[in-house]
Amino acid sequence: MTLIKSLLLGSAAGIVAVASAQAADLPTRKAAPVEYVRVCNVGGITGWTLPGSDTCVKLSGYITAQFTGGNLETQYNWGTVAEGASAALVTPGLGASIYAANPGLAALSAADTRISQRVLVAASDAQTNTTYYRNETGWSVRTAVDLDFASNTAYGPLIGHIGVQDDAANGFDPLQGAPTPNIMYMDTGYLTWAGITAGKAQSFFSFTGGGDNWANFFSPDRKGFNEPYLLAYTASFGGGFTATISAESSQTAGASGGGTDLVGSAGSNVGTIAYGGQRWPDIVGALHVKQGWGEAQVSGVIHNVNVYDVAYNNAPYNLDSPGGCGLTGLAGCDAHHQRVGWAVDAGVKVNLPSFGAGDDFLITGEYGQSAVWYSGLCGEAMWGECGQTNGNGQPMFLPDSYFNPVTNSWSTPTTWSVTGLIEHHFTPQFYLDLEGSVGGFSWSNMGGGCSFTLLPSCSLAASEGGALSPHGIAYLVGADLGWNPVTNLNFDLELMYMDLNQAAPNGFLGTVYNSGQTNEFFVPGDWKGNSNGFAGRLRITRYF
Repeated sequence: MTLIKSLLLGSAAGIVAVASAQAADLPTRKAAPVEYVRVCNVGGITGWTLPGSDTCVKLSGYITAQFTGGNLETQYNWGTVAEGASAALVTPGLGASIYAANPGLAALSAADTRISQRVLVAASDAQTNTTYYRNETGWSVRTAVDLDFASNTAYGPLIGHIGVQDDAANGFDPLQGAPTPNIMYMDTGYLTWAGITAGKAQSFFSFTGGGDNWANFFSPDRKGFNEPYLLAYTASFGGGFTATISAESSQTAGASGGGTDLVGSAGSNVGTIAYGGQRWPDIVGALHVKQGWGEAQVSGVIHNVNVYDVAYNNAPYNLDSPGGCGLTGLAGCDAHHQRVGWAVDAGVKVNLPSFGAGDDFLITGEYGQSAVWYSGLCGEAMWGECGQTNGNGQPMFLPDSYFNPVTNSWSTPTTWSVTGLIEHHFTPQFYLDLEGSVGGFSWSNMGGGCSFTLLPSCSLAASEGGALSPHGIAYLVGADLGWNPVTNLNFDLELMYMDLNQAAPNGFLGTVYNSGQTNEFFVPGDWKGNSNGFAGRLRITRYF
């Protein structure tokens, strides 16, 4: 009995000692509580709450790699009348008789040294941008990281967004930030609160961007590319209806865009037109609705055109000067030009759940004057070459205005475009996008029908009267086959075809072949107004 009593007393003492030791390890009432990371959703931003704050943080982005390719044909760059006349002199069977038959040609050659569409120069080894030296395939890699910070306030969510990208590429179709690699640039960066949006954000004009894979739409894409700096206010009316007024930058928006103040295209300084500086921002208004059936938008923009012709405007700041401008230097000075350009856009996207989960149809269209960026014709479509598909043929010339030194007057471009896309999911893993765009342009005061093919019937004044194609039309069609084998992984195989047809400009002379070489020759009236080509790409993207 004494032994059993001793064992019980010893066990009890041990239990008390252990309990006391454990109790000493427990936190006291004065110790700081343990705070765990919490999942949050503020203003549609789903993420994690920062410890010690009410801010919800979301990290997202993607990594994409693509291999691209396209067919190459003869490229036709714009030349000068002097180049055409020089080549004509050494052309067998043509020689100096060109001047005997056309006395005005010598004066035309000496008077106007501007690059224009009156003379085309076929790609040759003497040029740097030739068929031989151009890339038929290429590689591109982009990394994108987005951070969102959101917190609730009495006036609604306060959200800050940062989006940075890094592009690296070579060869065919390098991405916008390439070929300078490993330099992160701001794609977007803005804040929203109580209907206010301020910073570098997607334009409120655009209904859609350049398509899921970019470069496949004629769209006024300031959403997925060329996002402006802006200050906007959006009013919500309930039921998914909103109205926005926005002041947006027209000039270069960093590495992610060149702005909307176009003075030329495709790298050619046609007419030597220069930008006169930003006087006031692009003013955008938009009405938008988003409901269960889909969404729709109507928008408009007014755009300041402030340009001058540096070659024929010899008194740019003295508009009362009795002379000094135009081709002869005797015309009244009117080469400094300001006008209000404008454009309207409308689009609708309809969900088609009866055809399949995630299926939809989208159509959007634009019309405008002296605001050519908003047409999408010179934006992203087929690598943003303004119709010079893969460098084949010749591009459109689409600045916001053009100066004619003979008439000492300005011409106005009118543009339009329509884009459609239908997406069908065969299974949750496989889908197909069918895409198509059509658009065109026309110039006032460009005339047409006078083809200067070394015939006296086309006078010097008539040949100078329309230096650009008076009108043109282009279309683009494509298909994108997508595969999502696992969550957040996409494979896309896309094929596209684009075709552009332009009318011959008033006073067209011909085409120079083998420019700058001993076998250089000139073909009168040899107009190359068509540009077309195929392109394809395989893109692999990991989202997070």
